[in-house]
Amino acid sequence: MRAHRDDRPPTIHDVAREAGVSLPTVSRVLTGSTPVSEKRRNQVLDAMKRIGYRPNGAARALVQGRQPIIGVVTPDVTYGSSEMIRAIEREARRAGYVVSVTVVDPYDLTRIDTSLDVLLAQPIAGVVVLDFDRYDLKELTTKLGGVPLSTISSTNDDEQRHIVVDDRLAARTLTEHLLSLGHKTVHHVSFPGPHGRIHPRELGWRDALTAANAPIPVPVQIAAAVEGERLIDAGRSSVEDLLRDPSLTAVFCANDQIAFGVSRTLAQRGFIVPDDVSVVGMDDEIIAEYWTPALTTYRLDFDWAGAAAIRILLQPAGVDGTTVSSTFGIKVRQSTTKPRQGPLPGRTPIGAH
Repeated sequence: MRAHRDDRPPTIHDVAREAGVSLPTVSRVLTGSTPVSEKRRNQVLDAMKRIGYRPNGAARALVQGRQPIIGVVTPDVTYGSSEMIRAIEREARRAGYVVSVTVVDPYDLTRIDTSLDVLLAQPIAGVVVLDFDRYDLKELTTKLGGVPLSTISSTNDDEQRHIVVDDRLAARTLTEHLLSLGHKTVHHVSFPGPHGRIHPRELGWRDALTAANAPIPVPVQIAAAVEGERLIDAGRSSVEDLLRDPSLTAVFCANDQIAFGVSRTLAQRGFIVPDDVSVVGMDDEIIAEYWTPALTTYRLDFDWAGAAAIRILLQPAGVDGTTVSSTFGIKVRQSTTKPRQGPLPGRTPIGAH
């Protein structure tokens, strides 16, 4: 018979009554702080199963003098961030920690303070910041008050050891690929940069065009507030601006979602990708390989980055924060080819008469 009311979760007091042992004995079994006879241990474990008691891992870790939670501060939960959070959670679990995620708008200082207060009210062992140059890390470090910190960034900063996901290099590589096919220039649908700065992906695009002495078209910039699936719509709406330039032969989109919107809208307008316009994205989302045509993109190993951020947080002396995964690199698929000859043809939209 259960030793607790069915309208509440069982406690260690219920376990003690069910097992016929003292409360300190249950505590010793849970924490391992003092040896317990095999008989008593089995009594307690059997009682836990009978009444459905699940130990509170965080409380047990605190009894053992260990902070059990890893905090994650992220500006969003788009594809890259969600992949990194998944990897962070998996790696933290292997090390005996649970993860608490806080989505914090880097431009909303009031919300930053409130969110960090909630985060720091928990038994935090350390914090991983998905930075990508959006946060003021000096201010954030001060607000965290000495809590161990690791960051995932898109640039290399010698003042702070962190994991680098090099957006700028990736963008330059994609643009160079299109130029190598013979395109005279490459158009760009861009993200707005953090705090009024140019986004690293746009900088990489500019780097490649400048090095090749190629014309630099005015980029089509999407709104700062656009996230998630709405990025596809942003890509769709950017096509009108792109088509105003009849010399358009290739476009680098700031991520795969935007590229999906651009390529789909071009097809609906009667244009052929890549025969009329080559399209590339960035991130190598799972669907990119199965898109029609399969999308040329750049794989940023978010899974590796998340796991590495946990390792650098928990074992800072043994991890090189500038190391990059061997799986980073361009994925050339069917959405790119050499440029067409002649001006952009007038195409009939699908369904038009």
